[in-house]
Order: sequence, then C-alpha cells, then structure tokens
Amino acid sequence: MHVRRLAIAILAALCLAASAGAAEKAAAPVDTARREALADMLLQLEQAQAELRELRGKVEVQAHEVEALKARQRDLIADIDRRLSELERRGAAPADGTAPTVADTAPANLAQEQQEYDAAFALLKQGQYERAGKRFRDFIRAHPKSPLVDNAQYWVGESAYVVRNFKQALGEFSKVLQSHPDSPKAPDAMLKVGYCYYELADWAKARETLNQVLTRFPNTPVARSAEQRLAKMKKEGR
Repeated sequence: MHVRRLAIAILAALCLAASAGAAEKAAAPVDTARREALADMLLQLEQAQAELRELRGKVEVQAHEVEALKARQRDLIADIDRRLSELERRGAAPADGTAPTVADTAPANLAQEQQEYDAAFALLKQGQYERAGKRFRDFIRAHPKSPLVDNAQYWVGESAYVVRNFKQALGEFSKVLQSHPDSPKAPDAMLKVGYCYYELADWAKARETLNQVLTRFPNTPVARSAEQRLAKMKKEGR
C-alpha cells in the first residue's frame, strides 16, 4: 500500500508538471523545488520497493526453516515406526536394544513393566512428546531396576530433543552414558549429546563428542552420522 501511494503521488505530480508546462508554453522549465520533490518521491519509492523485497526474502527464509523442522519431526517419527516394526517382527529385543521385551523372562510384574513401557512408547510414536517424556520418567521412578530403564531414559532425551529443548535433552542423554555406559543405547545417546552441543552452539564440545563417537563406535551407523555432522560443521566454519 505504501508503494502504491507513492506511485500515485508521483503520477499526480507528473501530471501537474505537464499541465503547468502546457499552460506556460515556452515559460521557464520546472523549478528546482519541484524537481527535487519528484526526485525525493522516486527515492522513497525505490526504498519502499527494496524494503518489500527484503521482507519477502525473510518470509521465504522462515518458511524454509519451518519446513526443515517439519522434516526433522517426520524423520523422527519414521525412525520410531521403523524401530517399533522391527520389534514387532522379531518378537524379541532387537540388536540395538530399542525396545527389549521382558515378558519372557519374568512373571506378571515384569509383564506389567513392559505394558507401561509400551504405553509410553505409543505416546512417543503418536507425537505426544511431552506426555511420552513424563510417562517414561514415571516408569524410571517406579521401576529403577527394570532392564528397560536405559531405553526409557534414552527416550526421555528424545522427547525433549524433538521439541528443540536441547539443554534438557543434553542432560537426559548424558544420564544414559553416566548410569548405563554399557547399554546398547549408549552409542545413540553419545551421538545425540554431540548433536545437542551443536544445537546449543558449543562447537568445541560438539566436535569433541562426535570424535569420541568415531573412536568408540567405528564402522557403525552412529559413526557415519557423526562423520556427516562433523563435515557439516567444517563446511560451516565451526
């Protein structure tokens, strides 16, 4: 609207100038003040157009960031679906310890633990991350000796990470490494610790942690992910 008003004003001024010129015939050319006024309005028009282009650029950037966040969320949900499908297909604990089952190794109380764990995991799969995180924390408090505790702790971290609460996620993933260093989820937890440091712009700790992943878990999927993030950091000059 601002640009349109300026354009209308300029056209009106030009029409007035033309009328004056026709009336005066061979009179003196348009005076200096009028020309300066027209030049000023043209300058304002150019500035308004530049501002409009800048605003459009910012909108496009924000739209791209939103799409990136949506893609990240879709990737997490797809990963959860894949892991859960593997668990259902195998009918036992997968090699990476995603969601081990305890129903076959103990009586009803352990079967109850499995049910509670599965209920929390179902919330995570549905995208109800805050509720899932709370249910996993409740599970850990209620069953501190359960063989599912390390997995539950990992998913508490994921619940925070996916909603970009990276400071909280860092603490939760670190608990996996501190309390369950031999857990099958330790490699994934260490990778996510590196990711959290990256998101928190602590480049030195991010680089250090990702290099630890390469050293401790070579030739694994987490090592490849760590290599990719390190390459990205190098490209960004981090």
